[in-house]
Parts: sequence; C-alpha cells; structure tokens
Amino acid sequence: MDLKKLIAYDKWANERIFLALKKVDEPSIRKEAEKLFAHLLTAQAIWVNRIENKPPPNDLWPDLSLSEMELLIDQNKPKLQKLISQKDEITSYKNSKGEEYENSVEEVLLHLTIHGQHHRAQIAKLLRQSGVKPPATDLIFFLRQ
Repeated sequence: MDLKKLIAYDKWANERIFLALKKVDEPSIRKEAEKLFAHLLTAQAIWVNRIENKPPPNDLWPDLSLSEMELLIDQNKPKLQKLISQKDEITSYKNSKGEEYENSVEEVLLHLTIHGQHHRAQIAKLLRQSGVKPPATDLIFFLRQ
C-alpha cells in the first residue's frame, strides 16, 4: 500500500465520520465524539509541525467547533501528502511529555493512519449509542470505490 493512498483513505474516512457527527443529537455523546475527533485532527497537525520543526498546537485535546474541524480535515491532507516525499528521512522530536525520540517520516505517517482509525472506531461506538448509524470507514470500502 502506498502512502499517498493511505493519506487519501484517511481523509475520506475523516470526512465520513465528520458528516455522521453532525447527526448526533444527544449533547453528552456529541461532546465526547467531537472531543475524540478534534484530538485525531489535532494530532495530525502536531506531527506535521514536529516534522517541519514548527511549534505544535498547544492542546492535544482541544475543544473545536465543527467549522474548525472541517478546516483541519482540509488542511491536513495536503500537508501529510507533502511529507510523503520525505518518507525515508528521520525526524527527531519531543513528545507531549518532553521526551526525545526519532522515527522515519514513513513511520509517523503510518502511525497517524492507525491512530485515526482507532479514534474513528471509538466515535463509531458513540454514534451507535446515540442512534446514528456510523459510516463504513474500513480501508476496503475506500479501495472498492
């Protein structure tokens, strides 16, 4: 699987979850689902900034409006795709606890895809609890299109 396809899949899955989030009426479930989704999107921005040696967003678990989340969905994909050309480069960074690590850009991009799927699954469970049918976001559904 090439990274370009994985990044495209990730955006596709995020867009589907985003549309489903808008259908949740129960405030407590909607708040929890939006918090997970905002975290997923912010984590992508944090990793891009780490690789580009830019200051990361301050909050890993922000409260974002729907319009802010939609903007991040659109902003993250081209930034992540741009990093594919650097896939073999090693990036040094500090995690949120200030600990130093090194990973290849490819490893980071794979991590982000898996991280996103993990949180989308959590959101899907919340959607079910609220009576909203979660969209199919498995990779195979994306590949069949």
